[in-house]
Amino acid sequence: MAHLVKLEDYISRYEGDIHQYPSQFIRLKRERWKRLHRLWAKANQRLGPIGEEDWFAEENNTVLQQAMRKLGGIHKKQSKEPVKTNTGLDAEYEHLIGKSRASLHDFFYYELLQSQLRWASTSSSEVSVVDSKYRYDSRLREILRLLPDNYMIFYYPIFKIQQADIQLDVLLLSPSELYCVTYVEAPANTLFEMSSRRFWREFRLKAEYKRLNPLLSVKRMEDVVRSIFQHNTVDFAVKKAVLLPDALVDDIEFAGNVDMVDHRHYKQWMDKISKHVSPMKKEQFHAAEALLGMGKTRSFLRSEKAFGASARDGQ
Repeated sequence: MAHLVKLEDYISRYEGDIHQYPSQFIRLKRERWKRLHRLWAKANQRLGPIGEEDWFAEENNTVLQQAMRKLGGIHKKQSKEPVKTNTGLDAEYEHLIGKSRASLHDFFYYELLQSQLRWASTSSSEVSVVDSKYRYDSRLREILRLLPDNYMIFYYPIFKIQQADIQLDVLLLSPSELYCVTYVEAPANTLFEMSSRRFWREFRLKAEYKRLNPLLSVKRMEDVVRSIFQHNTVDFAVKKAVLLPDALVDDIEFAGNVDMVDHRHYKQWMDKISKHVSPMKKEQFHAAEALLGMGKTRSFLRSEKAFGASARDGQ
């Protein structure tokens, strides 16, 4: 599961120490899964014996295993004992009775997303108010779930460039390259006719519409990212992609050096980039630090928020 490093202009704990929190998140994920699976197995003992599932076995041989070796110095936080029911289960997990394994996985990912949103909107001393839409953002959930632990995600981040606020779309930062990604959301069976002009033609439900050319967006993203990298002497590969998960594109001759991925190839493209087995690298952390350093942050001191103080803007 990828790391949600920056969300809009919210404070992120990754800003405090980009090297510490990726490995700490991996540990959190593993411990929560083991606990949840244990409770699920206990709740469903009547269905027969259920062995412990090492769901992260494949990751253990690659990224996860390397990250876990670095966790020795991180102390486990103490938590209050949860309320128990007469079944011996935590009250909040009684609904695990009768759940399928697939449903258990979905529930686990949903819980983990809520933790990621907290990590992407709080620090030890500050907090940002998260738009509730992100708790149900299926695209964000999909990206975090499909990409592995060695990816860092910047989701519609806002940067401060020469006193101007510039919001980008989605940045996928792998150990060896950064993808500037623009998603084109459209109903199923929508057809787009590509063009080098400012607008594309969009056909759906026997009607024609205009859609702003997404190639303009990814080119702008590339320019911003390269300027940040150049300012911070970061040498890192930058690629571009326009993704249309539910729609079709009739011709890609205008795509140039941009990955143009429609409904027919979306799953294969995501599978391809998710198979990056390299561990996190020094250059990747350097790139993330450069981006976070130019990101805009709008947050409250925790004590200020409690008293309804106005937001504090900072870079």
